[in-house]
Amino acid sequence: MMRSHPAKPVRLTGLYVRNYAANLAGNIIIVTLNFFTPLAVYEDWKAFHYQGGWILIPVILVVIFSLSTGLQHLIQRPISIGLGQITSGEKIDMALQKRAGRRLLNLPFIIGLVNLIVWVVFTCLFMPLMVFVIDMTVSSFFYAFFRLVMIGLIASFISFFLIDEYCRSKLIPVFFPAGRLAAVPGTIKISILRRIRVLWGAGTNAPMVLLVGTIGFAVWEVQDYAVSAGQFGKEVLAFTIAVCLIFIFISLILNFLAGRSILQPIKEMMRVVDNVRDGDFHQKVSVLSNDELGVLGDGMNEMTEGLIERDQMRKSLYLAKEVQQALLPGSAPKIKGLDIASTSVYCDETGGDYYDFFITDKPDASRISVVVGDVSGHGISSALLMTTARAFLRQRSAQPGKIATVVSDVNRLLCHDVADSGGFMTLFYLDIDRQNRKLRWVRAGHDPAVFYDPRAATIEELRGSGMAMGIDADHAYEQYSKEDLACGQIILMGTDGIWEAQNPRGHMFGKETVNRIIRQYSDTDAKGLLTACLYALDKFRDGVKPEDDVTLVVIKITDN
Repeated sequence: MMRSHPAKPVRLTGLYVRNYAANLAGNIIIVTLNFFTPLAVYEDWKAFHYQGGWILIPVILVVIFSLSTGLQHLIQRPISIGLGQITSGEKIDMALQKRAGRRLLNLPFIIGLVNLIVWVVFTCLFMPLMVFVIDMTVSSFFYAFFRLVMIGLIASFISFFLIDEYCRSKLIPVFFPAGRLAAVPGTIKISILRRIRVLWGAGTNAPMVLLVGTIGFAVWEVQDYAVSAGQFGKEVLAFTIAVCLIFIFISLILNFLAGRSILQPIKEMMRVVDNVRDGDFHQKVSVLSNDELGVLGDGMNEMTEGLIERDQMRKSLYLAKEVQQALLPGSAPKIKGLDIASTSVYCDETGGDYYDFFITDKPDASRISVVVGDVSGHGISSALLMTTARAFLRQRSAQPGKIATVVSDVNRLLCHDVADSGGFMTLFYLDIDRQNRKLRWVRAGHDPAVFYDPRAATIEELRGSGMAMGIDADHAYEQYSKEDLACGQIILMGTDGIWEAQNPRGHMFGKETVNRIIRQYSDTDAKGLLTACLYALDKFRDGVKPEDDVTLVVIKITDN
C-alpha cells in the first residue's frame, strides 16, 4: 500500500496528554465531590488531610501517572515504530505495519481498560496500607476504596473518547490513507451502538453509581455520628447537585466528541454525494473508523471508483459508436433508375447490424450491390466482428467473380477469425443490374428480402438456401436471380430487429405489418417508405426499450 508522508509531523505526544487529562479529570471530579460528601463519612479523611496527609495526593498522582505512562509506552510501541517508518521514508515492514494498524484501532479500548486496571490494582495495594495510617472505620475504608475505583472508571470513559478522537484526526489518516478499516482482522469493532453505550455509561451509569454508592455509605455511617436529619439532608442535596452539575459538564464534552465522530463522516459523505451528483467522480470519503460509517465510506469510495470506470467505458463506447457509425454509408448512393434509402439504429452504443453499398461500375452506372448483415449478439464483440466482415466484403467485392463466390470467400476468411469465439454473421447479398433489369442474390442465413410488384400487387420473399457465415469454412453458397425488373417495384432488406420487436403486451411487430406498410405507402419514394416503417415500429413499441439493432434498406425501381 502506497502512503504519502503527512504534511506536518505526527507525534504520539497527544495520546499521552489526552490520557493524562482523562486521569486528571477523574481525580478532579472525585476530589471536588469529596468537598460535598456528607461530613459524617468524610471526618476521618478530612482530619488526615489537615494533619499533612494531603501530601499523598501528588505522590499518588505521580505514581499513577508514571505507571500509566510506562504501560502506555509499551502499548503504543508498535504504533510509534510504524509511524517512524512512514514519516522518515524508511523501508516499510508490512508485518509491523499490520500490527501497528491493529493496535491503533484497538487503542481507545486498550487505554481505557488499562486506566481502570491500574486504579483498581493501586487501590487494592494502597488502601490496606492506609488502614495502618488512619484509624478509619470499616465504612470509611470501603468508601475510600469505592472512590478510588470510581476515579479509574471515570478516567477510562473519558480516555476512550479523547484517545479515539486523536486517533481519528491524526493517526488513522497516516496508517490507513485508503480506508478499509473494517477489513483489518483482529480489531474490536467500535460500532455506533457501542460508542453510544460507552457515552451512556459515562454520562448516566457513572454518576448514578457514584451517587447511590456515596449515599449508601453515608447512611451506613451516619448512625455513628451526631448529625441532625436536616443537616444530613442538606449535605446529601448539595452532593447530588454537585454530581449532576459535574457530570452534565462531562456529558456535554463527551457528547460533542461522540457526536462529531458520527456527524463528521456523514457530512463528508454528503459532500462527496453532492460532488458526484454534479459529475465529479474523483471524490473520496475519508474513512476514519471501522464502524458502520466506515463500511459505508468504503462502499462510497468503491462506488466512485466504479463510476470513474463506467464513465471512461461510456466515453470509450461513445467513441466506438462514432467510429462504427463512420463505417456505415453516410448517405444512399445515387444510381440511375434506383431510389435508395437506408438507416441503422443500434440498441446499445455499438451493434452488430451492418449494411453497405458496392458500386461495381462507374458512379453514374445502373448497377449496384447491396448487403445487409446481422452479427450474433450486440455490443463491442459484435461491433468488432461486423468491422472485420465489412473489411473482408469490401476487399473481396472489389475483385471479379460471381457474388456466390464473393460470399464463399468471405465466409472462409471469417471462419478463421471466429473459430474460437463461436460468433457468426447472417448476410443477404443483393446485386441489382438496372440496365439488364435483373436481380441476383445470395442468402447466408439471413431473413429473405421482400419484393413488391405494384402491377400485380403481390409481395414475395427472395428466398434461397445458405447457412450463416463463420460456421462452416467449406460451405458453398448458391446464387439466385430474378429478371424483368419494372418501374415501381420495391425491394426491402432488413434485420430481425424490426419484425421481432415487441410491445408492452409481448406481441411482435411481425413481417405482415411490414408488408402492409409497403402496400400502403408504395406510391411514396424510398425515404418516405422507410420513415413510415420506422414510425410504425416506434409507435408499436410504445416506450419498450429495443432489445436488438434495427437496420432497414429500401430500394425502389424508377424511370430515371
